[in-house]
This record gives sequence, C-alpha cells and structure tokens, in this order.
Amino acid sequence: MLASTWSQRFSHGSTGRASRKAASSVEFAFVAPIFFLLILGLIELSRGIMVKHMLINAARQGCRVGVLEGKGNSDIQAAAASTLTPIGIASESVSVQVNDGVGDALNASADSELTVVVTVPVSSVTWVPGGKYLSGTLSAQFTMRKE
Repeated sequence: MLASTWSQRFSHGSTGRASRKAASSVEFAFVAPIFFLLILGLIELSRGIMVKHMLINAARQGCRVGVLEGKGNSDIQAAAASTLTPIGIASESVSVQVNDGVGDALNASADSELTVVVTVPVSSVTWVPGGKYLSGTLSAQFTMRKE
C-alpha cells in the first residue's frame, strides 16, 4: 500500500514532466525581471562611479594647469575639457574658485587656494535607456595651492 501511494505521488509520467516545465517557466517569468533589473542597476552604479572618478581626474588636471604661473581660467577650463573629451564626456561647466570665492587664477597671488569644480548632467553620461529624462548632476572638485 505504501509503495503504491509513493509511486502515484512521485511518478514521472508525461503529465508530471509537462506540469514541471510549466512551473519552471512561471518561476523564470517572476525571477528574471528582478534579476536583470539588479544586474542593470549594478552596471549603472559602476558607470556612475567611473564617471565620478573621471571628473575628479579632470578637476585635478585643471588644478595642475591653474597653479602654474601665467595660467588663467580659460587654460584651466581647456585642460579639464581636454581630459574628458577623449572618453566621451562633455563637461557642462568648469568653475574656478580662488580662496573659496569667484576669481581668475591669472590674478591670484602665490599661496592662494585654487579649487576647480567640474560638473556634468547625469542624463548625458547614463547608459540607462530613456536616461535623457533623468535629472541631477555629477560633480567633482580638486584643490591646490598656487605656486
């Protein structure tokens, strides 16, 4: 009696296999969108971290140019833009602060603190489809003392 109940319950007849295939398809239909959303989210987060690192590098390059004697804001902006252009990022704004205020690096005295802030909109660097509707900016800054 026990053997017959066991065989009926766990028989692998044609109806058992077909219902199991259907169950696997339903499970996949529920799990796959969540899994793919998680993977795409990780890719987008990685892209954001990479862009932030590139913005810091561009601000550093702008500062390195700006602390030299005879270099002004236009030189700093060109240096930051030329750092971002080869990797496909167009900086929206590069602002220069001298001693935490607005000023020109060309007229700054020695030992003045020079801060370069590079900003780019998120919608221009995202890989998410329909990313043009995203709002917000990514920015990075770097500070050095003028020589």
